Amino acid sequence: LAILKGALMYGQNPKKIVTRISKYTYGFDCYNPFDPIKHPERLKKVVGGKEKCDNIFDKIISVGEQVMLGQVIKRTYTPAYPEQTEADLPIFRSSNPNPKFTCDEEELITINV
Repeated sequence: LAILKGALMYGQNPKKIVTRISKYTYGFDCYNPFDPIKHPERLKKVVGGKEKCDNIFDKIISVGEQVMLGQVIKRTYTPAYPEQTEADLPIFRSSNPNPKFTCDEEELITINV
């Protein structure tokens, strides 16, 4: 009944619903400095002469988190290589509130920046 009431309210006035609860945890795939205590050896990669952990799930929204309409979430990433001028940023989702690695989760889409 609550879902039907919410759908009717939204249909009559879309601005009435200003927050939503995230059904999934969303995040980007990125590199972090490799830490043998935290990261599995299989994900170690040498990038620009430095040991990195590949497939890190950089969480932007957690499952169950309230998200405001128009909310902006900012992230800053640095190039993996000095000569890098563009990057593909895969976006992942998970039902896990604290995923660690993207290789264990579902890829939704990749954006090129």
